[in-house]
Amino acid sequence: MDKKIALYRDGVPTFQTLSTTTTSAQSTAIDADRIMIVTSDPHFIAFGSNPTATTSSFVLPADTPLQFHFVRGEKVAARSHSGNGHLTIVDLDV
Repeated sequence: MDKKIALYRDGVPTFQTLSTTTTSAQSTAIDADRIMIVTSDPHFIAFGSNPTATTSSFVLPADTPLQFHFVRGEKVAARSHSGNGHLTIVDLDV
């Protein structure tokens, strides 16, 4: 018997990967109501139309994918806790 598990409603999810440093970087506008963010090292993150991630922003732990309800058309800002890093944003509306 062939068993398949549907991970998404339709199609393949879209994603953005940000290269980060200890200075805030922004994503492009995201056309989604739900997103997942994952990173391999701790990051500070912020949401908004022109967000800036600071050391007072929400901390996303390493290797901990988190889902967020999101305002369609806004952006994610991220900065690495220390050094260079990468952060991936996945559109969960597919």
